[in-house]
Amino acid sequence: MSKEADSSGNSDGNPSQTISLKAAIKKVVNVTNSTLATFEQTTDESSTAFASRLTSLARQAKYIATRGMATYEQRGNYGPQIIGGTALVVGGAVALRRGRFPGALAGGLGGAAAYGNVYGYQDYYPAKSWKDYLPKKND
Repeated sequence: MSKEADSSGNSDGNPSQTISLKAAIKKVVNVTNSTLATFEQTTDESSTAFASRLTSLARQAKYIATRGMATYEQRGNYGPQIIGGTALVVGGAVALRRGRFPGALAGGLGGAAAYGNVYGYQDYYPAKSWKDYLPKKND
């Protein structure tokens, strides 16, 4: 019976089975490594392309932000146009929705807010100014 087991290839100690198992494992490992290397290469290429595009977009965003800041710093040169445009747009939008009087009121408030943004808010009545008008004690 042991000769039949040997001739059918089902014995546990058969060297040809061990070699074929090792060869199969080696082949699977090589295929797996090859597949992983391909995935890594594809990922690196896509990451590099993404980083390149992101760098380009960041450069453009920086340029736009710099131009925007320069324009914002020049807002005092166009104060009346900014204030009038803001009052007109805000007042017009509210007037279409609510009516003429609320539109006029909202336009006035929008214009006042734009004035404060363009020219700055002055501290006309600081909290300490009332002390200046009090009589001084003579010691």
